[in-house]
Amino acid sequence: MGALMQRKKEMPELRRVDLYYRGIQDRPYIPKRAEAEFGQMVTKALENWLPLIVSTVAQNLMVEGYRRSDDPEDLGPWSHWSKNLLDSRQAQVHRAALTFGISYVSVLPGDSGPAIRPMSPLSVTGVSEDPDSDFLDYVARFIGRVKVKEDEFDRYEVWDAEGITEVWVPPGDESDPSEWRIQGESRPHGMGQCPVIQFRNRWADAPDTLPHELGEVSPLIPITDRLNMTTFDMLVAQSYSAFRQRWATGIEIPKDPRTGKPVETFRAAIDRVWATPSTDVKFGEFEQTELSGYLASRDAAVRSMAAIAQVPPHTFASGVANISADALTALESGLSRKVHERQTLFGEAWGQVLRLAALAEGDTVAAEDTEARIIWRDTEARSISQVADAYGKLVQQLGVPAEALWERIPGVTSFDVAKWRKMRDEQSSVDMAAMLLTGQHTSDTSMDAGQDAPGPGDGI
Repeated sequence: MGALMQRKKEMPELRRVDLYYRGIQDRPYIPKRAEAEFGQMVTKALENWLPLIVSTVAQNLMVEGYRRSDDPEDLGPWSHWSKNLLDSRQAQVHRAALTFGISYVSVLPGDSGPAIRPMSPLSVTGVSEDPDSDFLDYVARFIGRVKVKEDEFDRYEVWDAEGITEVWVPPGDESDPSEWRIQGESRPHGMGQCPVIQFRNRWADAPDTLPHELGEVSPLIPITDRLNMTTFDMLVAQSYSAFRQRWATGIEIPKDPRTGKPVETFRAAIDRVWATPSTDVKFGEFEQTELSGYLASRDAAVRSMAAIAQVPPHTFASGVANISADALTALESGLSRKVHERQTLFGEAWGQVLRLAALAEGDTVAAEDTEARIIWRDTEARSISQVADAYGKLVQQLGVPAEALWERIPGVTSFDVAKWRKMRDEQSSVDMAAMLLTGQHTSDTSMDAGQDAPGPGDGI
C-alpha cells in the first residue's frame, strides 16, 4: 500500500521534528572522560525556542467567519464550525501544519450533523497519486497496536472514496501485502470522495524527496544545535573560568597525617584574607574568561533563527528596545506577509472542509460554492481609533458603503454583522412608521385648520 510505504519514509523526520519541538534535542558534545557535573550543564544548556516561533505565527491565524458567494448572509455552512467546536480546535490544525508541514481534517456524516475532526500527521498519512491534486485518494490512519497470541500487529484504518477499512500489518512488514489482515468489511461513509482534507504549510517543490514540504521547525534544527552548543560552552566557562582563580608560590603544602593527602591551606571567601609569615611566598591570580563573546554568539544565533523563521527579532527580546511605531511596523512586515500567505493556504483548505461538511449534510448548492471565502481575524496591532479613522475616510472620501466595512472591523464576526443588519432593518422600520405617523398627523391638523377658518363664501 502506497500510504504505508510513504508513512515509513516520512516518519523518521516527523518524529525528529516532534522531539525537537518538545525540547528533547541532541545534546552538545562533551568528552567521554568529562566529569559528571558536565552532564548537568548539558541539560541546562538546552534552550527550546521552537514552540515560540510556531506560536508567533499560529496566534495570528484565527478563522472567524465564512461568506457564501451567492448569499453572504447565509450562515448555514458556518454553523458546522460552531457545532464542532472549531473555534478552539482550529489552533490544533494550524500548529500541526506549521510544525510538521502538513495536517489533516476529516469530515464524516454524524447523527447531529457533519462531524469535523482534526487528525495529527503523526498518526495519519495521506496519498494523492497526482501531487497537484486538490484532494487525497486515500489515507492510512494508525490507531494502535494489538497482540494476537505471539504475534503483534499495527492497526490501521484505510480511508478511501468508498469507505473505511481496518487493516492489521506486522510491524516492519508494510511492503509485504501478503502479511496484512483485513478486519471485517469496509464501512461505507457515503461521501463519494476521500473525506480527509490536507493542510499544507507550503506546496512541495520536490515531491520526489518527501511527500510534502517540512514545516517551520525542521530548517531551524541546525541553528538550535548551534545555540545549545554555545550556551553549553558559556556555562562551562562561567563555572570554571569566569571566577578569578588565585595562585601562590614558595609555600610548603602540608599533608593530612591520616590520609597523606595535601591539605588546602588557603580558602577563597569574601570574609577571608590570605596571609603567611614567610617573606618568600608570592600570591597572584589568573585573569577570568570574558563571557561577552559567548553572549554575542548566542545573540547572533537567535537573530539568524528570527531571520530564517521570518519572525520579528523583538519576539525573542534580543537587542530591540525603544523603537518607534513605524520601526516596529517595519520589523513586523515580514511576519505579516508570512501570515497572509498561510491564511491563503489554510483558507483554501478550510473552504474545502466546509464544502465537504455541506455535502455530508446534503446541501449540494453550498458544497459546490467554490467562490466562498474564509474570513480571518485581523490580528495586526492597531487601535480601534486608527481603524475607525481609516474606514471613516474610505466612506467619506472614496464613497465606500459603510456596511461593506463592518466585517473588516477587528473582532467583528459574521454573526455581529448579521445582527447589525437586523438592527438596522428594524430601526428603519421604526423610523418609517414614525415618519408616516408624523405625516398623517400633519395632514389631519391641516384639515382641521382648513375647516375652522372662514372661506371666501362664508358671508364675510
